[in-house]
Amino acid sequence: MKSAIALTDEIDDPPKAVAELSATIRAALSFGKSSVGIVYCDAEVAVSEIGRLLHESLGIDIVGLTATASIERHSGYHDMGIMLVVITGDDVDIAVGSTGALDKTHFAPQIAASYYSTRSRIPEYPRLILLYVPYITDPTPDNCLEVLDELSGHTPVFGGVASDHYDLMNHKTFHNGEECANGMVFVLISGNVHPVFALEHHFEKRTEHKGIITKSSANQIERVGDKTFKEYLSNIMSVPNSDQVIYHFQSTPFVMEMPDDEDSGAPVVRELCMIDHKTGAGGFQSKIPEGSALSITELQRENLRNSCGNALDRMVEAMRLNQDYPYCLILISTCNARNLLMGDTKNLEATIVADKLSGFNSNLNAMGFYALGEICPTASKQTGHMKNRFHNFSFSICAF
Repeated sequence: MKSAIALTDEIDDPPKAVAELSATIRAALSFGKSSVGIVYCDAEVAVSEIGRLLHESLGIDIVGLTATASIERHSGYHDMGIMLVVITGDDVDIAVGSTGALDKTHFAPQIAASYYSTRSRIPEYPRLILLYVPYITDPTPDNCLEVLDELSGHTPVFGGVASDHYDLMNHKTFHNGEECANGMVFVLISGNVHPVFALEHHFEKRTEHKGIITKSSANQIERVGDKTFKEYLSNIMSVPNSDQVIYHFQSTPFVMEMPDDEDSGAPVVRELCMIDHKTGAGGFQSKIPEGSALSITELQRENLRNSCGNALDRMVEAMRLNQDYPYCLILISTCNARNLLMGDTKNLEATIVADKLSGFNSNLNAMGFYALGEICPTASKQTGHMKNRFHNFSFSICAF
């Protein structure tokens, strides 16, 4: 496989933006048998027009999502604009799928129909799936991942949740000329593709306010101990009056030790999104089992530096162990909370990416976006086997 990246700041002029992007890609890349374009763009972009025009100009499927900001190995941090990567090869087969708007009752059959239709267009079982989902609460991104994981026979899945300018009103995914605020898009890649993954999330020592979740339903925590979730939280910090609280708690990771036999209770990190002030329940982006231990911690800027560097060190090591395989692209999904916490040092993670990859040829491309949730396989603590998981507050990487 080969890849090429193009960028433009022309977010208000789709024809001009597409002309710039297409010219850059065609100058850098000869298309092989199978190709796909992936776009990360500002939430103000007319994504359906951009997707349609790129599809017509390049003659390949285009998938994408909106993002608060993006990063790229050579040009650094971008808080506006459009970033496109094209992946192409003669030894791979690529197919793109999209679900359209997902119904909270029938989302699983919708995903299945889209997956099987897409799967029928490649000759072999996929070896990597790229998945992009908007910020949705019913079904959650974790629900979507769980269905896709089962359908694909646990093929590694990497991706994330679309973001916007902190209003949760303009995030969306798109496929060619169709955009969707509550539907997922995905890319199946089979053939000579050998992905490796790395993920880190570091945070301060957990608070002493540890509780056991005694009542939950899907992604809702209803009671912690003998208190409602809101009562439990109010004893630790102030709780806003609004229902939508995802940005209020952007720097407050909720650490949950789940009663998962496979992982022997390994903790996961979750972000609080909603509070139902009538019932006192708290809503997250993934299911929360009863019996899980809950504690609250704090994210610090130095944690960002350490987790970013550690994940990249592990990725570089994994790539060098597989020297016979020519890696062409690194995709990054990093948490939107990390973007907020960087404050006036927005280029922090992008600078670390450039530094850690300095020993590789410049043809190894790397790009990422700031997400409202990251999707990346991680190893089971008990078996060592990789399992597709939904994450918050992480710096996640996939190289292939």
